[in-house]
Order: sequence, then structure tokens, then C-alpha cells
Amino acid sequence: MKIISVQNSKGGVGKTTIAINIAKCLSKEGKVILYDADPQRTAYDWYCIKKDKAFDVVPIDNPKTLETETKKDEFNYIIIDNPPAMSQFFITSLKLADCLVIPVASSAFDIWGLSSLVDMVNMINKDFDVLFVHNKIIRNAKMNGEIKEALESIEIKKDIKIMDVAFRQSYLKSAMNGITVFDTEDGPAKAEIEFIANKIRG
Repeated sequence: MKIISVQNSKGGVGKTTIAINIAKCLSKEGKVILYDADPQRTAYDWYCIKKDKAFDVVPIDNPKTLETETKKDEFNYIIIDNPPAMSQFFITSLKLADCLVIPVASSAFDIWGLSSLVDMVNMINKDFDVLFVHNKIIRNAKMNGEIKEALESIEIKKDIKIMDVAFRQSYLKSAMNGITVFDTEDGPAKAEIEFIANKIRG
């Protein structure tokens, strides 16, 4: 079993979109559950209109309950969609995680906002992979290279990988319709998520 924590203390970075698409991708090879710990319940709202039952989304609002649930060896992958804040949920899911996925949008504000998150990650005395997902990339934008350089310069005491996800209408439209990019004809979007899932698989 692998536990994947999806986290960024800043909202609007595409955290839930990344989480549900990773969950669908990983569900093709095993049993997956996504715990929606975000008070906005975006993932669970999406689940309520979801077109297939490839994986479940369960709202959860107590870190202790999360800790108990992840001890049950029922799933191949557990994904945690954390609140957009430095909270007890984040600390708990970090301690449980085998992999931390951090979506980051192409903005200087997003990079500046990573400092407290990185400090917290460095304080956790556990080995896990950290995947920075440079999300919502606008093709050929000058900022892309600058964001990547900034991510590469982050001093973090874990194994880091950086992946790119472009700004695509298919992510927005599929979420609105209760599906994922794997239920669309968008091959490049599927390839982006597959690449992330491959890194999670290890």
C-alpha cells in the first residue's frame, strides 16, 4: 500500500484536479480511495456526479480518523486531498505519506508561499518522495523557466522530482462533468498524469 498526500497551503493551484486524476490513473491497476480532507469538499462534490466507480472519495474531517483509516490494509493506494493550509491534517498526512505531491501554479506568489511548507517537510523525520507538479503551464511563457529554476533551488531534505502539467481545457471540462481526462480524447493530458503516476509507483 502507498499513501499519497496532495498538498499546498495556497488555494487555486489545482490540488483537487491533480488528486482525482491521479486516483483514476492508479485505479487501473489496484484499489484506490481518495480522502477529501478539504473543508470545501470539492473532491467529494465531484464524486457525487462521478460517472464511474473506479475509486471512492470519502470526506474526512479528523486527523485521528485519517490515521486509523490508513492502517486498514484494504487499498493499493490511498490519496489524501489536504486542506489549503498548514494544518494538523497536513502534519498527520505527511507522517503517513510515502509520497508528497505539491501542485504549484506558474506564479511568483506560489513559489514564495512554499517556504513554510518546505520547512514543515524538512522537520518530518521520515523518508518519502516529493513531487513538485508545475501546474497550469501556459505554453511558451517566459515564467515557465523561472518557476522551474526556483523549484530546483529549493533546499529540501527529500528526493525531489519536478513534473509539468499544462493548462488544458480538458482538465476543467472533465471535472465539471464528473469525469477525468482519462475519459476524454486528450492524449497529452493523459500522458502528463501517467507520468506523475509512474513516479508515484516508483
